[in-house]
Amino acid sequence: MKLFKTIIAVLSIILAVGYALELSQYFKFIDTSRESVRFFALGFAGFLPVWFLVLRRHYFYSTFEHEFTHLIVGLLFLKKPAGFEATERDGGVTVLYGSNFVITLGPYFLPTFVFLLFPLYLAINSQCLKYYFLVLGLLTSYHIFSTIQEFSYRQPDIIKSGKVFSTIFLIFTNILSYGIIITFVAGGFKMTGDFIVGGIFELKDLYLAARNLL
Repeated sequence: MKLFKTIIAVLSIILAVGYALELSQYFKFIDTSRESVRFFALGFAGFLPVWFLVLRRHYFYSTFEHEFTHLIVGLLFLKKPAGFEATERDGGVTVLYGSNFVITLGPYFLPTFVFLLFPLYLAINSQCLKYYFLVLGLLTSYHIFSTIQEFSYRQPDIIKSGKVFSTIFLIFTNILSYGIIITFVAGGFKMTGDFIVGGIFELKDLYLAARNLL
């Protein structure tokens, strides 16, 4: 297991560099006059006073999202749930028959509610899309600030996975997750697909450049 996690950590570093470089190329293509971008930004910014004035002192919602993410990722790995609990003051717990580091660290990089909304994009009337992106921005903002609040190297999830490993893995997965969101808002599923594929080709270009230097 230690060797496997070492391999994953090395791959995470390499992929983080590739996808960070790839994502940086997309910022110049973001059209701020595009309706999806404007309403996403409005939802993101509009949520800030709600968070700072109300929700950051009410832990139930962030705890529920945290545990719900453990549950969803566990189901993706075909791990049967045995228990689920979220409370206002006493934290929460998700019990699964089996686990792995992706399930354990899932809440710290996966904006679950944002990604669950992605399929609705295909079914929503074009006149309602601005409200869709408004909600998407709100949920993205919520996930970022709730994750910042709950992340700590004293968290059992982080300790269980290893502090160094968790840091490396979460840097990569957060770049990937928010890269997917940014490109989706800027250009829909096509741009997101280009971003995902482009990150791999970015690594190829880095490899060729390094080989030429040698």
